[in-house]
Amino acid sequence: MIIKMNNCCDPVYTAAYDDLVEEVFHFSFQPWVERSLWDERYESYSFIENEKMLANVSIFKTDMLIKGQPVRTHQFGAVATRANERGKGLSRQLMDHVLGLYPDVPAFLGANTSVTKFYPIFGFKPVQTYRPIVNTKINNPTGEWIKCHPDDDVIQKALYRKNAYSGLLDSINTQPVKMCQMLTNPRFKEHIWYSPNRELAMIARKEKGTLYISDVISQEPIPFEALAKELPFTGVTRVEFEFNPDWLGVNPSWKPLDEPYFIKGEWNLPEHFRFPALSET
Repeated sequence: MIIKMNNCCDPVYTAAYDDLVEEVFHFSFQPWVERSLWDERYESYSFIENEKMLANVSIFKTDMLIKGQPVRTHQFGAVATRANERGKGLSRQLMDHVLGLYPDVPAFLGANTSVTKFYPIFGFKPVQTYRPIVNTKINNPTGEWIKCHPDDDVIQKALYRKNAYSGLLDSINTQPVKMCQMLTNPRFKEHIWYSPNRELAMIARKEKGTLYISDVISQEPIPFEALAKELPFTGVTRVEFEFNPDWLGVNPSWKPLDEPYFIKGEWNLPEHFRFPALSET
């Protein structure tokens, strides 16, 4: 079989891709494709037989800031093989092919615990990531914050005007990925907020006494101490950030994450960090 590649919205290819993703990961990429968010930064490599995608490996060309320095990296995602095609080495062939195309580009990925022995075959090594946590009380009325949909103009404008980034580690060109997450991931899509007063967006959800803040999308840094007095939540005693919150003036405690992450190539990583959840493919 011949490896096929697509980095644009060819409807036949994307339909086959979406069918594979739905079978393996149980969600649809269609909302992302319909909004023309698949561009040249996202490359899909696959085996297709009789118009059916058997296996796939994708990369997103991610521009990152690592300790404040810009670095082009590749984030691997959608590494998938249909159940009845497993054991034939299809994913291994695709991984070898993609890494052969970009041998010197630093790469990373998040994985599930069932495949932690797979990625070291290709030179990836596990790296410990952390959850940034602060203990603080938040008891505020809803105030001026409004619930939003990813397609709302205020969210789109905030997303593409974002200009405040972590000095530890951050992704700076993942707007299409963030849109995909907000459109398809239940952790995010029902929890999008906008503050007209601050002109910033936030993805946040409360579970019991913990507030999980997945992202704050702002044009400029803002002290979290001030922001916390306005957040539309009550009964919060603990905040967990799903990104690095140093640009909010937060000095968190760092708790190890159980989710496996792998890196390949040269990385000058800080001692404690988290890959931004909303930028994960």
